[in-house]
Amino acid sequence: MVTAEADFRSWLVATGYEKAHVGLKYAVAVDSDGHLTRAWTHLCRVYVGAPPGRLTARCRTPPLRSSQRRAGGAMAPRERTCEEPTCERTYTATNRFCTRHRAKWVNCSEADCGAEFWSAGSRFCSKHRYPERECAADQCHHRFRASNRFCSRCRETWRECTTEGCGNVYHGNALNCRPCMSVERECVERGCTTRYRGTQSRCWDHRAVERRCQRNGCESVYRGTTLLCVACRTVERECAAKDCSAIYWGDRSLCNDCRKSDRQCPDCGGTFWGRTTRCGPCWWRQIPADVRSAIARANGNAYRARKLAAQVAGPVSAAEYERIRSEGPCVYCGEPATEVDHVRSLASHGGWEHPSNLVPACRFCNASKSDRLLIDWDQARVFHAVRRSEKVAAEYKRQLSELESLSV
Repeated sequence: MVTAEADFRSWLVATGYEKAHVGLKYAVAVDSDGHLTRAWTHLCRVYVGAPPGRLTARCRTPPLRSSQRRAGGAMAPRERTCEEPTCERTYTATNRFCTRHRAKWVNCSEADCGAEFWSAGSRFCSKHRYPERECAADQCHHRFRASNRFCSRCRETWRECTTEGCGNVYHGNALNCRPCMSVERECVERGCTTRYRGTQSRCWDHRAVERRCQRNGCESVYRGTTLLCVACRTVERECAAKDCSAIYWGDRSLCNDCRKSDRQCPDCGGTFWGRTTRCGPCWWRQIPADVRSAIARANGNAYRARKLAAQVAGPVSAAEYERIRSEGPCVYCGEPATEVDHVRSLASHGGWEHPSNLVPACRFCNASKSDRLLIDWDQARVFHAVRRSEKVAAEYKRQLSELESLSV
Protein backbone atom coordinates (compact mmCIF):
# COMPACT_ATOMS: atom_id res chain seq x y z
CA MET A 1 0.00 0.00 0.00
CA VAL A 2 1.40 3.43 -1.01
CA THR A 3 1.10 6.25 1.51
CA ALA A 4 3.34 9.09 0.23
CA GLU A 5 3.50 11.08 -2.99
CA ALA A 6 7.15 10.14 -3.60
CA ASP A 7 6.34 6.47 -3.10
CA PHE A 8 3.36 6.90 -5.42
CA ARG A 9 5.58 8.30 -8.19
CA SER A 10 8.12 5.50 -7.68
CA TRP A 11 5.37 2.94 -7.84
CA LEU A 12 4.09 4.42 -11.13
CA VAL A 13 7.57 4.21 -12.68
CA ALA A 14 8.02 0.65 -11.47
CA THR A 15 4.73 -0.41 -13.04
CA GLY A 16 5.67 0.96 -16.49
CA TYR A 17 4.49 4.57 -16.21
CA GLU A 18 7.21 7.15 -16.78
CA LYS A 19 5.46 10.34 -15.53
CA ALA A 20 2.75 11.24 -13.07
CA HIS A 21 1.39 14.74 -12.53
CA VAL A 22 -0.30 15.10 -9.15
CA GLY A 23 -2.39 18.25 -8.66
CA LEU A 24 -4.53 19.66 -5.92
CA LYS A 25 -7.60 17.79 -7.07
CA TYR A 26 -6.62 15.52 -9.94
CA ALA A 27 -3.57 13.62 -11.11
CA VAL A 28 -2.86 12.28 -14.60
CA ALA A 29 -0.56 9.40 -15.50
CA VAL A 30 0.94 8.89 -18.97
CA ASP A 31 2.39 5.52 -19.98
CA SER A 32 5.51 4.92 -22.11
CA ASP A 33 3.47 5.03 -25.35
CA GLY A 34 2.04 8.46 -24.54
CA HIS A 35 -1.47 7.14 -23.78
CA LEU A 36 -3.51 9.06 -21.24
CA THR A 37 -5.82 6.56 -19.53
CA ARG A 38 -9.01 7.04 -17.63
CA ALA A 39 -7.89 4.23 -15.29
CA TRP A 40 -5.04 6.27 -13.84
CA THR A 41 -7.10 9.45 -13.81
CA HIS A 42 -9.63 7.69 -11.61
CA LEU A 43 -6.90 6.21 -9.41
CA CYS A 44 -5.24 9.58 -8.82
CA ARG A 45 -8.56 11.24 -7.96
CA VAL A 46 -8.99 8.68 -5.17
CA TYR A 47 -5.37 9.06 -4.05
CA VAL A 48 -5.47 12.86 -3.75
CA GLY A 49 -8.81 12.95 -1.98
CA ALA A 50 -8.20 10.00 0.35
CA PRO A 51 -6.18 9.95 3.58
CA PRO A 52 -2.79 8.14 3.64
CA GLY A 53 -3.04 4.38 3.58
CA ARG A 54 -6.37 4.36 1.70
CA LEU A 55 -5.12 4.12 -1.96
CA THR A 56 -7.48 1.96 -4.00
CA ALA A 57 -6.57 -0.69 -6.53
CA ARG A 58 -6.04 0.06 -10.23
CA CYS A 59 -9.26 0.82 -12.15
CA ARG A 60 -9.74 -1.37 -15.23
CA THR A 61 -11.88 1.09 -17.21
CA PRO A 62 -10.68 1.19 -20.88
CA PRO A 63 -8.84 4.34 -22.06
CA LEU A 64 -10.80 7.26 -23.45
CA ARG A 65 -10.34 7.90 -27.17
CA SER A 66 -10.37 11.65 -26.57
CA SER A 67 -7.53 11.22 -24.08
CA GLN A 68 -5.55 9.14 -26.57
CA ARG A 69 -5.97 11.91 -29.15
CA ARG A 70 -4.67 14.57 -26.76
CA ALA A 71 -1.67 12.52 -25.67
CA GLY A 72 -0.54 11.65 -29.20
CA GLY A 73 -1.61 8.02 -29.06
CA ALA A 74 -3.15 5.76 -31.67
CA MET A 75 -6.11 8.10 -32.22
CA ALA A 76 -4.06 11.31 -32.50
CA PRO A 77 -4.33 13.33 -35.76
CA ARG A 78 -1.62 12.32 -38.15
CA GLU A 79 -1.10 11.93 -41.88
CA ARG A 80 -3.11 8.94 -43.03
CA THR A 81 -4.18 7.18 -46.21
CA CYS A 82 -7.85 6.37 -46.67
CA GLU A 83 -8.56 2.70 -45.91
CA GLU A 84 -11.08 2.47 -48.75
CA PRO A 85 -9.54 -0.10 -51.16
CA THR A 86 -10.13 2.10 -54.23
CA CYS A 87 -9.00 5.39 -52.63
CA GLU A 88 -5.42 6.65 -52.24
CA ARG A 89 -6.12 10.09 -50.75
CA THR A 90 -3.80 11.26 -47.96
CA TYR A 91 -5.02 13.59 -45.22
CA THR A 92 -4.29 14.64 -41.63
CA ALA A 93 -7.07 13.60 -39.26
CA THR A 94 -8.15 10.99 -36.72
CA ASN A 95 -10.54 9.10 -39.03
CA ARG A 96 -9.69 5.94 -40.88
CA PHE A 97 -11.55 7.09 -44.00
CA CYS A 98 -11.38 10.36 -45.92
CA THR A 99 -14.32 12.75 -45.94
CA ARG A 100 -15.54 11.49 -49.30
CA HIS A 101 -15.86 7.89 -48.07
CA ARG A 102 -17.16 8.74 -44.59
CA ALA A 103 -20.01 10.83 -45.95
CA LYS A 104 -23.40 9.25 -46.49
CA TRP A 105 -27.01 10.23 -47.08
CA VAL A 106 -28.76 11.05 -43.80
CA ASN A 107 -32.02 12.71 -42.81
CA CYS A 108 -32.10 16.00 -40.94
CA SER A 109 -32.75 15.52 -37.20
CA GLU A 110 -34.78 18.73 -36.96
CA ALA A 111 -38.40 18.05 -36.06
CA ASP A 112 -40.78 18.24 -39.03
CA CYS A 113 -37.88 18.49 -41.50
CA GLY A 114 -36.41 15.10 -42.40
CA ALA A 115 -34.63 16.49 -45.48
CA GLU A 116 -32.12 14.10 -46.99
CA PHE A 117 -28.61 15.51 -47.38
CA TRP A 118 -25.04 14.31 -47.91
CA SER A 119 -23.03 14.53 -44.68
CA ALA A 120 -19.80 13.32 -43.14
CA GLY A 121 -20.98 13.78 -39.56
CA SER A 122 -23.53 16.58 -39.28
CA ARG A 123 -27.03 15.65 -38.06
CA PHE A 124 -28.76 18.74 -39.44
CA CYS A 125 -29.22 20.03 -42.98
CA SER A 126 -27.78 23.39 -44.01
CA LYS A 127 -31.09 25.11 -43.25
CA HIS A 128 -31.23 23.89 -39.61
CA ARG A 129 -27.51 23.58 -38.82
CA TYR A 130 -27.57 26.86 -36.92
CA PRO A 131 -30.34 28.14 -34.61
CA GLU A 132 -32.61 30.86 -35.89
CA ARG A 133 -31.67 34.14 -34.25
CA GLU A 134 -32.37 37.85 -34.48
CA CYS A 135 -29.70 40.29 -35.56
CA ALA A 136 -27.98 41.89 -32.54
CA ALA A 137 -27.66 45.29 -34.23
CA ASP A 138 -29.87 48.12 -32.98
CA GLN A 139 -32.97 48.84 -35.08
CA CYS A 140 -32.47 45.62 -37.07
CA HIS A 141 -34.97 42.82 -36.53
CA HIS A 142 -33.86 40.56 -39.35
CA ARG A 143 -33.99 36.87 -38.42
CA PHE A 144 -31.49 34.46 -39.94
CA ARG A 145 -29.72 31.14 -39.35
CA ALA A 146 -25.94 31.40 -38.89
CA SER A 147 -23.19 31.37 -36.29
CA ASN A 148 -22.77 35.17 -36.45
CA ARG A 149 -24.49 37.59 -34.07
CA PHE A 150 -25.15 40.10 -36.85
CA CYS A 151 -26.85 39.51 -40.18
CA SER A 152 -24.87 39.81 -43.40
CA ARG A 153 -26.28 43.26 -44.21
CA CYS A 154 -25.29 44.69 -40.80
CA ARG A 155 -21.80 43.19 -41.01
CA GLU A 156 -21.16 44.99 -44.28
CA THR A 157 -19.32 48.28 -43.86
CA TRP A 158 -16.73 50.40 -45.60
CA ARG A 159 -13.36 48.72 -45.07
CA GLU A 160 -9.78 49.09 -46.19
CA CYS A 161 -8.23 45.99 -47.70
CA THR A 162 -5.82 44.29 -45.28
CA THR A 163 -3.53 43.07 -48.08
CA GLU A 164 -0.14 44.75 -47.77
CA GLY A 165 0.30 47.45 -50.38
CA CYS A 166 -3.32 47.40 -51.58
CA GLY A 167 -5.16 50.19 -49.76
CA ASN A 168 -8.38 49.59 -51.70
CA VAL A 169 -11.53 50.79 -49.88
CA TYR A 170 -14.62 48.66 -50.48
CA HIS A 171 -18.04 47.92 -49.01
CA GLY A 172 -18.52 44.41 -47.60
CA ASN A 173 -17.78 42.07 -44.70
CA ALA A 174 -14.64 40.36 -46.03
CA LEU A 175 -11.17 41.28 -44.78
CA ASN A 176 -9.80 41.58 -48.32
CA CYS A 177 -11.20 43.25 -51.43
CA ARG A 178 -12.37 41.09 -54.30
CA PRO A 179 -9.30 41.68 -56.56
CA CYS A 180 -6.98 40.57 -53.74
CA MET A 181 -9.07 37.47 -52.99
CA SER A 182 -9.33 36.51 -56.67
CA VAL A 183 -5.80 37.18 -57.82
CA GLU A 184 -4.38 35.92 -61.08
CA ARG A 185 -2.40 32.82 -60.29
CA GLU A 186 -0.82 29.80 -61.94
CA CYS A 187 -1.89 26.23 -61.27
CA VAL A 188 0.41 24.48 -58.77
CA GLU A 189 0.20 21.13 -60.57
CA ARG A 190 3.52 20.07 -62.06
CA GLY A 191 3.72 20.81 -65.78
CA CYS A 192 0.56 22.97 -65.82
CA THR A 193 0.94 26.60 -66.90
CA THR A 194 -2.75 27.55 -66.81
CA ARG A 195 -3.33 31.03 -65.40
CA TYR A 196 -6.68 31.91 -63.86
CA ARG A 197 -8.35 34.15 -61.28
CA GLY A 198 -9.71 32.63 -58.08
CA THR A 199 -8.94 31.40 -54.57
CA GLN A 200 -8.17 27.77 -55.45
CA SER A 201 -4.56 26.61 -55.75
CA ARG A 202 -5.31 24.37 -58.74
CA CYS A 203 -7.10 25.16 -61.99
CA TRP A 204 -10.51 23.68 -62.75
CA ASP A 205 -9.08 21.03 -65.11
CA HIS A 206 -7.03 19.55 -62.25
CA ARG A 207 -9.73 19.91 -59.59
CA ALA A 208 -12.44 18.36 -61.74
CA VAL A 209 -12.31 14.56 -61.88
CA GLU A 210 -14.58 11.96 -63.40
CA ARG A 211 -17.00 10.90 -60.69
CA ARG A 212 -20.34 9.22 -60.15
CA CYS A 213 -23.30 11.09 -58.69
CA GLN A 214 -23.74 10.36 -54.96
CA ARG A 215 -27.52 10.67 -55.03
CA ASN A 216 -29.26 7.39 -54.24
CA GLY A 217 -30.59 5.84 -57.43
CA CYS A 218 -28.62 8.12 -59.78
CA GLU A 219 -25.92 6.50 -61.90
CA SER A 220 -24.79 9.60 -63.82
CA VAL A 221 -21.06 9.77 -64.53
CA TYR A 222 -19.75 13.29 -65.06
CA ARG A 223 -16.61 15.38 -64.78
CA GLY A 224 -16.66 18.12 -62.18
CA THR A 225 -15.96 19.19 -58.59
CA THR A 226 -19.41 18.64 -57.03
CA LEU A 227 -20.78 15.52 -55.32
CA LEU A 228 -24.04 15.64 -57.29
CA CYS A 229 -24.60 15.86 -61.03
CA VAL A 230 -26.33 18.90 -62.54
CA ALA A 231 -29.66 17.09 -62.80
CA CYS A 232 -29.71 16.20 -59.08
CA ARG A 233 -28.54 19.65 -57.96
CA THR A 234 -31.00 21.56 -60.12
CA VAL A 235 -34.38 20.56 -58.76
CA GLU A 236 -37.75 22.19 -58.37
CA ARG A 237 -37.88 23.74 -54.91
CA GLU A 238 -39.74 26.27 -52.80
CA CYS A 239 -38.09 29.48 -51.66
CA ALA A 240 -36.81 29.23 -48.07
CA ALA A 241 -37.71 32.85 -47.25
CA LYS A 242 -40.37 33.11 -44.54
CA ASP A 243 -42.87 35.25 -46.50
CA CYS A 244 -42.20 33.78 -49.95
CA SER A 245 -43.67 30.61 -51.46
CA ALA A 246 -42.22 30.91 -54.97
CA ILE A 247 -41.55 27.64 -56.81
CA TYR A 248 -38.48 27.67 -59.04
CA TRP A 249 -35.76 25.49 -60.57
CA GLY A 250 -32.22 25.83 -59.25
CA ASP A 251 -29.68 24.85 -56.62
CA ARG A 252 -30.06 27.89 -54.33
CA SER A 253 -32.26 28.07 -51.25
CA LEU A 254 -33.70 31.51 -52.16
CA CYS A 255 -35.43 32.59 -55.36
CA ASN A 256 -34.03 35.40 -57.51
CA ASP A 257 -36.37 38.04 -56.07
CA CYS A 258 -35.50 37.18 -52.45
CA ARG A 259 -31.78 37.29 -53.19
CA LYS A 260 -32.14 40.86 -54.45
CA SER A 261 -31.71 43.73 -52.02
CA ASP A 262 -30.97 47.45 -51.87
CA ARG A 263 -27.25 47.75 -52.51
CA GLN A 264 -24.73 50.56 -52.78
CA CYS A 265 -22.36 50.55 -55.73
CA PRO A 266 -18.73 50.74 -54.49
CA ASP A 267 -17.62 52.60 -57.66
CA CYS A 268 -20.14 55.42 -58.07
CA GLY A 269 -21.82 55.36 -54.63
CA GLY A 270 -25.29 55.07 -56.13
CA THR A 271 -27.95 52.73 -54.78
CA PHE A 272 -29.58 50.05 -56.90
CA TRP A 273 -31.80 46.98 -56.53
CA GLY A 274 -30.29 43.67 -57.55
CA ARG A 275 -28.01 40.75 -56.75
CA THR A 276 -24.75 42.06 -58.24
CA THR A 277 -22.00 43.92 -56.38
CA ARG A 278 -22.03 46.86 -58.84
CA CYS A 279 -24.73 48.76 -60.65
CA GLY A 280 -25.28 48.04 -64.33
CA PRO A 281 -23.34 51.01 -65.82
CA CYS A 282 -20.33 50.46 -63.52
CA TRP A 283 -20.35 46.73 -64.18
CA TRP A 284 -20.34 47.40 -67.94
CA ARG A 285 -17.50 49.96 -67.67
CA GLN A 286 -15.21 47.58 -65.79
CA ILE A 287 -15.28 45.09 -68.70
CA PRO A 288 -12.32 45.57 -71.09
CA ALA A 289 -13.16 47.50 -74.26
CA ASP A 290 -12.40 44.60 -76.62
CA VAL A 291 -14.66 42.29 -74.59
CA ARG A 292 -17.47 44.86 -74.63
CA SER A 293 -17.16 45.08 -78.41
CA ALA A 294 -17.33 41.30 -78.74
CA ILE A 295 -20.44 41.13 -76.53
CA ALA A 296 -22.15 43.85 -78.55
CA ARG A 297 -21.34 42.11 -81.83
CA ALA A 298 -22.61 38.77 -80.51
CA ASN A 299 -25.87 40.32 -79.34
CA GLY A 300 -26.34 42.06 -82.67
CA ASN A 301 -25.61 38.89 -84.64
CA ALA A 302 -28.07 36.92 -82.50
CA TYR A 303 -30.78 39.53 -83.06
CA ARG A 304 -30.24 39.52 -86.84
CA ALA A 305 -30.26 35.71 -86.89
CA ARG A 306 -33.62 35.61 -85.14
CA LYS A 307 -35.08 38.21 -87.50
CA LEU A 308 -33.76 36.36 -90.56
CA ALA A 309 -35.12 33.03 -89.32
CA ALA A 310 -38.56 34.56 -88.82
CA GLN A 311 -38.49 36.10 -92.32
CA VAL A 312 -37.36 32.90 -94.05
CA ALA A 313 -39.53 30.34 -92.29
CA GLY A 314 -42.24 32.51 -90.83
CA PRO A 315 -43.36 32.58 -87.20
CA VAL A 316 -44.71 29.40 -85.64
CA SER A 317 -48.16 29.77 -84.12
CA ALA A 318 -48.88 29.12 -80.45
CA ALA A 319 -51.12 26.21 -81.43
CA GLU A 320 -48.23 24.60 -83.34
CA TYR A 321 -45.96 25.03 -80.31
CA GLU A 322 -48.56 23.35 -78.10
CA ARG A 323 -48.96 20.49 -80.58
CA ILE A 324 -45.20 19.84 -80.66
CA ARG A 325 -44.95 20.02 -76.87
CA SER A 326 -47.74 17.45 -76.48
CA GLU A 327 -46.18 15.00 -78.96
CA GLY A 328 -44.59 13.05 -76.14
CA PRO A 329 -42.01 13.14 -73.36
CA CYS A 330 -38.73 15.01 -73.53
CA VAL A 331 -36.68 13.61 -76.42
CA TYR A 332 -33.44 14.07 -74.45
CA CYS A 333 -34.25 12.29 -71.16
CA GLY A 334 -37.78 10.84 -71.29
CA GLU A 335 -39.22 13.08 -68.56
CA PRO A 336 -42.60 14.83 -69.15
CA ALA A 337 -42.14 17.65 -71.67
CA THR A 338 -43.00 21.15 -70.46
CA GLU A 339 -41.31 23.24 -73.18
CA VAL A 340 -40.25 23.24 -76.84
CA ASP A 341 -36.56 23.26 -77.77
CA HIS A 342 -34.86 24.46 -80.96
CA VAL A 343 -32.61 21.59 -82.04
CA ARG A 344 -30.29 24.08 -83.74
CA SER A 345 -30.13 27.34 -81.79
CA LEU A 346 -31.51 30.49 -83.41
CA ALA A 347 -29.26 32.92 -81.59
CA SER A 348 -25.76 31.64 -82.32
CA HIS A 349 -25.95 28.86 -84.93
CA GLY A 350 -28.47 30.03 -87.52
CA GLY A 351 -31.36 27.72 -86.71
CA TRP A 352 -34.80 28.24 -88.23
CA GLU A 353 -38.09 29.04 -86.55
CA HIS A 354 -39.80 26.06 -88.18
CA PRO A 355 -41.55 22.89 -86.89
CA SER A 356 -38.73 20.81 -88.39
CA ASN A 357 -36.37 22.45 -85.87
CA LEU A 358 -38.64 22.09 -82.81
CA VAL A 359 -38.86 19.11 -80.43
CA PRO A 360 -40.55 18.59 -77.03
CA ALA A 361 -38.21 18.98 -74.04
CA CYS A 362 -38.30 19.31 -70.28
CA ARG A 363 -37.24 22.46 -68.44
CA PHE A 364 -33.88 21.06 -67.32
CA CYS A 365 -32.75 19.77 -70.73
CA ASN A 366 -33.83 22.95 -72.51
CA ALA A 367 -31.96 25.17 -70.03
CA SER A 368 -28.90 22.91 -69.93
CA LYS A 369 -28.59 22.71 -73.72
CA SER A 370 -29.14 26.47 -74.08
CA ASP A 371 -27.53 27.58 -77.37
CA ARG A 372 -25.02 24.71 -77.59
CA LEU A 373 -24.64 22.44 -80.58
CA LEU A 374 -25.58 18.80 -80.11
CA ILE A 375 -21.95 17.73 -80.50
CA ASP A 376 -20.96 20.07 -77.63
CA TRP A 377 -23.63 18.99 -75.15
CA ASP A 378 -24.27 15.95 -72.89
CA GLN A 379 -23.72 13.02 -75.24
CA ALA A 380 -25.81 10.59 -73.19
CA ARG A 381 -28.88 12.80 -73.62
CA VAL A 382 -28.06 13.43 -77.28
CA PHE A 383 -27.84 9.69 -78.02
CA HIS A 384 -31.16 9.18 -76.26
CA ALA A 385 -32.70 11.86 -78.50
CA VAL A 386 -31.11 10.46 -81.68
CA ARG A 387 -32.84 7.13 -81.08
CA ARG A 388 -36.21 8.79 -80.41
CA SER A 389 -36.42 11.71 -82.85
CA GLU A 390 -35.65 11.85 -86.58
CA LYS A 391 -35.22 15.63 -86.32
CA VAL A 392 -32.44 15.30 -83.76
CA ALA A 393 -30.82 12.45 -85.69
CA ALA A 394 -30.73 14.48 -88.92
CA GLU A 395 -29.31 17.56 -87.19
CA TYR A 396 -26.71 15.51 -85.30
CA LYS A 397 -25.55 13.91 -88.55
CA ARG A 398 -25.34 17.35 -90.15
CA GLN A 399 -23.22 18.75 -87.32
CA LEU A 400 -20.84 15.77 -87.47
CA SER A 401 -20.35 16.27 -91.20
CA GLU A 402 -19.66 19.99 -90.63
CA LEU A 403 -17.08 19.10 -87.99
CA GLU A 404 -15.35 16.62 -90.31
CA SER A 405 -15.21 19.18 -93.13
CA LEU A 406 -13.56 21.71 -90.81
CA SER A 407 -10.94 19.21 -89.64
CA VAL A 408 -9.87 18.29 -93.19
